[in-house]
Amino acid sequence: MRDTIKGTISVVSHGHAALVRALLDDLRAQQGIGDWKVVLTLNILEIGADPLGEHDLRDLSGVVVRNAAPKGFGANHNAAALLAEGPIFLIVNPDIRLPASDTLARLAAMPWHTSGPVLRAPVVIAPNGEHEDSVRLNLSLPNLVRRARGRSAGWEADPTSAEFFWLAGMFLAVPLDTFRSIGGFDERFRLYCEDYDLSARWRLIGGQIRIIPDLAVVHDARRDSHRSWRHMRWHLESLLRVWTSGAFWRIVTRRYR
Repeated sequence: MRDTIKGTISVVSHGHAALVRALLDDLRAQQGIGDWKVVLTLNILEIGADPLGEHDLRDLSGVVVRNAAPKGFGANHNAAALLAEGPIFLIVNPDIRLPASDTLARLAAMPWHTSGPVLRAPVVIAPNGEHEDSVRLNLSLPNLVRRARGRSAGWEADPTSAEFFWLAGMFLAVPLDTFRSIGGFDERFRLYCEDYDLSARWRLIGGQIRIIPDLAVVHDARRDSHRSWRHMRWHLESLLRVWTSGAFWRIVTRRYR
């Protein structure tokens, strides 16, 4: 491992070459990008005249991983964590854009083990400038019902409150050692709720969950569960797994530090 490396950025493509290339261009514009490693996972066969490949990491330090068969969200990022270097591990969706050139530099300068390990995320905004719902209340049925009834856009929870909240997984920053020590994401979640489960287990070990209020990224959301029966089934299966988990009930009964 290089002595100066700050961390590793994990990006997974599901045939999203244009989105990934835009994100990689943003990474090239980042201050100190030479001190970061990029793990680009191709979850499905890339098709088209110019598929993603090693040439897309030009001027970046990193590796391209090609899956023989598609994996779930958590499994892909867990595999990337095994290849990761440096103290910080960033989980970044391919449809994220980085408008500020000092995003990585500011993340690298933050303390990651004060009063317990810290799980962080920047403010996530939509292309129209509105806050995305990246800071969320517990995944209880009443909260989901309120959400389905047309809750206003933006954060569900107050990140300055002592109450439990969780961070949606479009951009997460964690200390790599803690992520590895708790087993990363639970790979039984195929696509949905693994970010909730990670946040819940993080709190149960005494970790902190924090939003970075003055750092923003842009997310062009792809809400496939609203369009696909397969994604809807995965979503429902993941919710059932959450509601039968010990972590969920410890959060509900406030048995966390």
